[in-house]
Amino acid sequence: MAKFEIAKEIYNTLKQRTKEHGIGYYLCPPRHVKFLLWVLLAGLVSFSLIRITLLLRNIELLNSGIDATTGNILYSLLTGVRFDIVLVYYIVVIGLVLLAIGQFMGRHARWMGYATIAILSLCFSLSLMCCIGDIPYFEYTGSHVSAFALRYAANNTSESIGLITGDMSYLIFMFVALGASVAFTALILFLARRYQIGIPSERRTHAAAYLILLIALVPLTSRGMYPQRGPMTPRDAVISNNNFINQLSLNPVLPFVESLLHINDMTLSLMDSAEARAYVINLYHRDENFNEHIEAHDSPWRNVVIIVQEGNCAANLAHHGATRGLLPNLDRLIKEGRYYENTYSTGTFTRYGIYSIVTSMPSPMHLSPLEDGYLQNMHSPYDQVQSSGRMSTIFLITHTPDFDNVNGFVTMQGFDRLISLPDYNRVVNDRWGVDDHIMFDRAIKEMDAEYAEGNAFATICLTCTNHRPYNPPTVEGFNPTVSGEEERAIQYADWAMNRFIEMCKEKPWFDETLFVITADHARRMAVDYFIPETSVHIPLLFYSPKHIEPEICSDLASQMDITPTAMSMLGIEYDNHSFGIDLTTKRRSMIPISDEDHIMVRDYNWVYITNPSQSIGYLYDLNAEGDGRLVNIINRHPDIASKMDRYARAITQAGWDMHNDPNFSTNQYK
Repeated sequence: MAKFEIAKEIYNTLKQRTKEHGIGYYLCPPRHVKFLLWVLLAGLVSFSLIRITLLLRNIELLNSGIDATTGNILYSLLTGVRFDIVLVYYIVVIGLVLLAIGQFMGRHARWMGYATIAILSLCFSLSLMCCIGDIPYFEYTGSHVSAFALRYAANNTSESIGLITGDMSYLIFMFVALGASVAFTALILFLARRYQIGIPSERRTHAAAYLILLIALVPLTSRGMYPQRGPMTPRDAVISNNNFINQLSLNPVLPFVESLLHINDMTLSLMDSAEARAYVINLYHRDENFNEHIEAHDSPWRNVVIIVQEGNCAANLAHHGATRGLLPNLDRLIKEGRYYENTYSTGTFTRYGIYSIVTSMPSPMHLSPLEDGYLQNMHSPYDQVQSSGRMSTIFLITHTPDFDNVNGFVTMQGFDRLISLPDYNRVVNDRWGVDDHIMFDRAIKEMDAEYAEGNAFATICLTCTNHRPYNPPTVEGFNPTVSGEEERAIQYADWAMNRFIEMCKEKPWFDETLFVITADHARRMAVDYFIPETSVHIPLLFYSPKHIEPEICSDLASQMDITPTAMSMLGIEYDNHSFGIDLTTKRRSMIPISDEDHIMVRDYNWVYITNPSQSIGYLYDLNAEGDGRLVNIINRHPDIASKMDRYARAITQAGWDMHNDPNFSTNQYK
């Protein structure tokens, strides 16, 4: 009875106050809530402006896909607002909780106000910097920034700082990001003073109830204010067949934070390891130790030189339809050697190119195989010929030896020596060490010395001039026909490579040397697929004019196949326990490619892409007419998608398991 009387008294009190002040007395939000609502609105406007900036700066990418209708663009921007609501509300809800508690702390409530200001300022500043910094990252890679890029930058601090400070566009974005963060913090401080969030509301219960009610909206805001089954995920960003439109809607902070939670995870869990092992043994027809013994045979070559050009894109070749004349020398050499026109890198970064060319193993997604995992000798052919004294092995780079842990990795894999920046004693390009032609000059000096001692040699030269920030040199004999720095860097790299070949032709060892010209990865020139085809389609040319007849090969080829093919052409006896094949005797059915989050599988008819962590899949028909090859038809061919998905997971899982298997050094792959 007493409880009934209390409830009746509360009801009568509310009724009386409603009569005196009107219903607005209760509906009007308290000043603490007004503060948070203004912050929320400012956050939504800021993120929308950043998204519109990304759209306007890359408007041409709409034409590299399909479904680029005004309706789809507007729907993408609207979906982007929903993703922004998810992020902004997750941040604001912290302030909701703190300010709700502060309503009952009396004069100590100011500490909750200070904490709210600090947390909101920090979270929004970091989020704005992430989104603004994502714009140049996306423009270069074709994907949103992840925490793994942050870990990579931390491991290569000086080079990463040089990359940013050496490119004016990067510096501009950096200052804009800092300015936006300062401005947003100033706005939070202004609103906090205006609404006096450090002082409890005169109607504490009313304010607390309002704040708690807003906290209760989290399940709805996590769904982007739409009554869908579960919280928003990257799957909700897939709204069309246009990859740029899909990526435009996603707020990059959300996947960045998710990747941050796994930044120190050095494992892959794509498939049961035993199942993956059985799959690759059957696929490659290997024994239980995953070994294939290659017998020696007669060959006209004693030496091999592999030229790995930074970011050399097959799409820039006239052979593949380019008209700008950026690679005239390579285009000419293609007509004089054996060219594999369907060659793809295993990843989109240099570290994956080095790893796959040296070890003939696949790219392990977000992991850095030159630094992560159980670093060990993978017993590549380079190690086998070097340890047996059959060949000298040399690896040349233009920059510092510690970048990407190149020094630690290549010396562990059987290279006699690494020639890097400290070894040149020459004027240094202020971006990426010495210029390419200087590295090539040193390579000739090293190979001359080996020849003089009667040694066969295997040499890998990794160029770097064609990498942002661009700084192509002014060199006698190099006469660019273009004006842009990026285009001039491409032409310079092509000129330096050809100059090297011409100098080698004057050497007594030229005719007995097999030259291989390829790239570490290509460059995003369109956003047709989630892993853009132009960013992984690379040249692969085997060149020896005395012994190789001109030939265009249309077979699929991977970076993993370069070393096994070259060593087999040299007639060298070795054991192959990698995922690479000899392209002169075997034919691939599929090839794997990956970036930090996705695995791409390509065969002669289909392209399949999967995001294993999000269970998102795409299947494209390469034989479809026109824009039909850009339509995701995974629902029409689940059997094909399932087959290619199994291949993607097994290859990637087994490759990383082998990388981390301590018994691998004894040839006991278990």
